[in-house]
Amino acid sequence: MDENINVFISYAHEDTIIASAIKDQLTLLAQSGKGGPSLNCFLDTDSIQPGVKYEPVIRAALVQADWLIVVFTGYQSVYCGYEIGMYSIIKPQPDKSIDEKPVACLHDVDLKKLPAVVEGYNTTLISRIAPYLPDPPNVFIPNADLWWNSPVGKLLRAICATKNLYTPQHRKNNPVQYQIDIAQAASKITESFEIARKEDEQSETPLQAGLELIVAPPFEGKDGERVPPLSTLLGSSGAFDILGLTVPYSVGGSEAPRITWEELRQSLSTRGRANIPWIDRLETNIRLATAGKKPQPDDVTFRGSGQDRRIYRAVLTRYKLYKNGKRRFYVLLVETFDRRFVGDPDTSLLLTALTLASRWRFTFFERWNETLEQFGSRRSDAEFLDACKQLEYNMEWIENEAVELGANNLDAMVHAFGDQQKARVERFYSDYYTAKDKMHSRLPGTFEKVSPEKRTEVQGAIIEFLTAVRNQNDEFLELCVQTYAKKLRVEMSDAPKSK
Repeated sequence: MDENINVFISYAHEDTIIASAIKDQLTLLAQSGKGGPSLNCFLDTDSIQPGVKYEPVIRAALVQADWLIVVFTGYQSVYCGYEIGMYSIIKPQPDKSIDEKPVACLHDVDLKKLPAVVEGYNTTLISRIAPYLPDPPNVFIPNADLWWNSPVGKLLRAICATKNLYTPQHRKNNPVQYQIDIAQAASKITESFEIARKEDEQSETPLQAGLELIVAPPFEGKDGERVPPLSTLLGSSGAFDILGLTVPYSVGGSEAPRITWEELRQSLSTRGRANIPWIDRLETNIRLATAGKKPQPDDVTFRGSGQDRRIYRAVLTRYKLYKNGKRRFYVLLVETFDRRFVGDPDTSLLLTALTLASRWRFTFFERWNETLEQFGSRRSDAEFLDACKQLEYNMEWIENEAVELGANNLDAMVHAFGDQQKARVERFYSDYYTAKDKMHSRLPGTFEKVSPEKRTEVQGAIIEFLTAVRNQNDEFLELCVQTYAKKLRVEMSDAPKSK
């Protein structure tokens, strides 16, 4: 019969510090009893040579094991289930109670988080019940008594009683020292859990608004493939505030706010508007990233909801693919820079108005026939839908640029042009938004296929809108040039002349 005691320690490599502390403390206790050579502790990092197959070595060690100690801190060894399962087969003990079985799980997490493989075995919760003991304590102080009677202390006594590894008989001349040694070992093992956890994340504070999209398989990023509507969208409270959404935390607040992808689309949809350009671009980039292709530029902006009227870009920063086919996409909502011109507010707004009117002209009207051809009958349905989407992208871009430059403040714009132009300026704004809403109500949805009749209807709505805005823009551009030139002449004439 083997008189040595063999202890098999099962642990994740992240918990090597703890496993080593258990081995060291058991060795010290053995040295005070039968002697250090009477104890064999199996740690895979110490006992398995590089290049050797794990399973045969682990099985042989489990055959010899008198005790199996499992360490669990939230990580789980790849072989943990195998080791416990193999041990229960090699040494079945159906007639013994949990406390009698030589298997113990040392853990510092809630019982509900323990892996199922430890069910039916002794579980010992590790917690700091008293100040850690000095090294070494020379008297049995009150704190030592707490560690002596702690769950870890009782487990150590049970292990040491196996084959008389270390018992009070070894300390006949000083029986208190036996209690001190057990208390010291219990304190050191508990402290090792705390040391191992120092690198654990204590808290995370997002400094930028972000979203995470979790997409379950099957999703492969094929052309035209949509993000599944029930995909989960998690986000910081700041991100949902920007979107104007109130999403409750989970019960207890342990999980981030979450909604589905379809709920996001529905929440951001507005009456009379079929599409959400920045969401469409983000979904396109998610599909491209999934297919291993280069995403499109994240140049489609959107305006924050509610009181937050700042301009943001949704930037797809990275994504993870898991072995089970699940994908996780990370998105940052990045605020754009303040682009308002410095200087006199009126002059700056006149320059802004001139810039925006020119932007409309350069984008749509300077090559008028080419613009119309984008929506002509010679284009395929796919090209036609792309042109519709690009029209929305360009309009969103110019409108958000107007916000960045301060042109969304109608009262300030009226002041810049002068009260004598108030009616004209207000008409430019109201006519534009009326025409835009009318056109938007007839545009196809992002994933909608168009019939010949629908295409004719959409084509007419777009041409009607662009024609109206073109005529309006010519008038507005002329007013901008005249007012800005007049303002400059006045300011330049008032400026002191150099001698």
